Amino acid sequence: MLRKRKFIYCSMLLLSLLLALPGLAQRHDYTKITGYVQDQDGKALPGASVYLKNTSYGAKTDDNGHYVLIASPGDYLLVSSVVGFTSKETKIVLKPRETQHQRIRLQESGTSIDEVTVSGKSALKEAKETAYNVAVLDATKFHNSSMELSDLLNRASGVKIRQDGGLGSRASINLNGFTGRHVKVFIDGIPMQGMGSAFQLNNIPVNIAERIEIYKGVVPIELGSDALGGAINIITNKRNKSYADVSYSYGSFNTHKTNVNVGYSAKNGFTVQLNAFQNYSDNDYPVYTQIRDFETSIFTPDSVWTKAFHNKYHNETAAIKAGFVNTKWADQFLVGVTVGQEYAAIQNANIMKIVYGEKARKGNTVMPSLTYSKRDLFIDGLDVRLMANYNHNYNQNIDTATREYNWLGEFRQRKTIGEGASTMAEFNNNNASASLNVVYDINNRHSLAVNDVWTTYIRKNADQNVIKDEFSKPEDKASNYKNILGLSYKFNYNKQWVTTVFGKHYKQSTTGTVNVGESESFPTWERITADAGAFGYGIATTYFWKALQYKLSYEKALRMPSETEILGDAVLERANAALRPEKSNGINIGVSYQEDFNENHAIYIDASGLYRDVQDFIQRTVVQRTGEAQSVNHGQVQNLGLNFEGRYYYKRFLSAGGTLTYQSLINKEKYTNYGDGQLSATYNDRMPNQPYFYGNGEVEVRFQDLGAPTNLLTVGYNLNYVHEFYLNWPSLGTSSEKRTIDRQFSHDIVTSYAMKGGRYNVTFEARNITDQRLYDNFSLQKPGRSFSVKLRYFFM
Repeated sequence: MLRKRKFIYCSMLLLSLLLALPGLAQRHDYTKITGYVQDQDGKALPGASVYLKNTSYGAKTDDNGHYVLIASPGDYLLVSSVVGFTSKETKIVLKPRETQHQRIRLQESGTSIDEVTVSGKSALKEAKETAYNVAVLDATKFHNSSMELSDLLNRASGVKIRQDGGLGSRASINLNGFTGRHVKVFIDGIPMQGMGSAFQLNNIPVNIAERIEIYKGVVPIELGSDALGGAINIITNKRNKSYADVSYSYGSFNTHKTNVNVGYSAKNGFTVQLNAFQNYSDNDYPVYTQIRDFETSIFTPDSVWTKAFHNKYHNETAAIKAGFVNTKWADQFLVGVTVGQEYAAIQNANIMKIVYGEKARKGNTVMPSLTYSKRDLFIDGLDVRLMANYNHNYNQNIDTATREYNWLGEFRQRKTIGEGASTMAEFNNNNASASLNVVYDINNRHSLAVNDVWTTYIRKNADQNVIKDEFSKPEDKASNYKNILGLSYKFNYNKQWVTTVFGKHYKQSTTGTVNVGESESFPTWERITADAGAFGYGIATTYFWKALQYKLSYEKALRMPSETEILGDAVLERANAALRPEKSNGINIGVSYQEDFNENHAIYIDASGLYRDVQDFIQRTVVQRTGEAQSVNHGQVQNLGLNFEGRYYYKRFLSAGGTLTYQSLINKEKYTNYGDGQLSATYNDRMPNQPYFYGNGEVEVRFQDLGAPTNLLTVGYNLNYVHEFYLNWPSLGTSSEKRTIDRQFSHDIVTSYAMKGGRYNVTFEARNITDQRLYDNFSLQKPGRSFSVKLRYFFM
């Protein structure tokens, strides 16, 4: 196996070199344009777009207003634009093998809609540089809000974030019909899976991000992902100037959030960055549920209103980085460490009827990291990026109560210890991840990329005093190793037609002790190792025509079971050593349209569809008796999805839009798994507990110079809708037994007042203003109506 793997690596490297050699002599036919974009006073304008009109040759200025653009010879119009300034066009003639310098100065504009259209264009430009079906969310628009990254993701088409409850509760991503671990999450290209619970989507403030890229279906090799449903890549703020971003918010249910984001940059490129945040909430919101009578052990026939009483959550996290940026030897070289701690009271299991009064979990994390990137390393066109981290994560699960609780907070004494399974289990989780990405632009039409992502995970019992008996695990240690190697080739025909073909090799090995017996009470432990490996491949292509862009992609993919799915989490997730990898074939198609009609009006429309056939689909099921969950191979499923997004902009005053998503994940396992050849009663049923039709709408109105010049008042409204869906198989049982989550509407209003050009900010938020009962997972109720106020200071 080792020889085979070495052969694969060597073959890919040799292929890269052979394809690169013919282009070494071609690069000199192209022209380089360099220069600066400045305002009328000569001050640098970072983030400005510089491009050649009617082509997609383009670049963005860095923090010094500098840009570099490479194009083929010819006559062009050089266009420069940035938020708040009038765009400028300059006629230029590019000759072969020359370097041309263009210093551009822009005039301020107070009447155009540049602020919305240019920022929209820059985000779309990021997406259009790839042929993949990707959407981009601009996180900077929401830095004045108190939302987490999970709240922002809910505004994207095709995305539904499902949470078990309030702040800090378990969050699961539903993307185009796939959920949980079918969707991979990255931060700056590094997998978040091993970063510890103190640093995840459900507790990271939106201020940490610059934008979020959402890949629907086919995922580029740069992310090294084995996802089936897609991937989410969070791009953090990369300010190369000195800055300060400090905020505090207070809200309902005694919720406090603080974020400190500061940085210093010297002229020689030395930089220091600190991002620290804390979240705290009692999460004591009202819930509507049945109450158990201890004497009769019978639940009340009707639900009543009570409060969550054991639901406290808090986490504190700080990340510091230091190094150099924009030097001759590195565009970015940063060494950092992230430290964090978390505590979560566990109020209930995966169903509302089982309620806890003392069960909890806690943990802490220490994660050093390294980032290095350099454009044109050694030779023009060779770009290298290396990122790595190592996370030591300590976790403890606490369940030692001798009481049994109901939702009123009442309890009765028990002779046994533990509300679920008695434990004071302590675990050390050690995770390491490294990603190397090498891209070589042979010329303006051909480029090669090689990416290798390596991750490893080790969990072992840290409690040396644990009491062992005949049913205890003989060795409570688990490990998981994964490597994904990818190679891609991109053909770019004048940036009007772009096609990428790629291949991936997947390798995973998981080892751990699991119960292979039929009883959870009297387990039969066995130490197992599960190995898997395979090849995947795909193609993605896009074509630009006037204001339209067309996209088409196909992928044969593999998704390895995660360590939690195979080995459990020692709390509420059972192990399943027999899990097999998921295999799929998928097709994505999309079209987008963007048009600026004049200085006052602009629209953006995007529509996409997908089809995916999955074998050995991994489904998460819940055991009703205990509330524990387990992942199982279901068989075959097919997914058909449709996404729509539309936006309209009027000057700087108004923006309105929304998204709609339809996704139908259908069971195609025709026969039962009992080996009797009988037709399955759930054949062609929609998969249960999966929302299949949902959307959101939003309107934002902006009042410029209110109270003083450069002040801005923003009033926004957001609507979220989720259609009714079954919790159990539609074809099984009566309507009452099928159980449904009802159709849900929720409404949010956000008002923000920015003063002194955004230096001082006050925001008031009202979420779920009609106080609807909202559910994402089974009967686990989310918070009702809530209010919050946020104060933010920003300077750069």
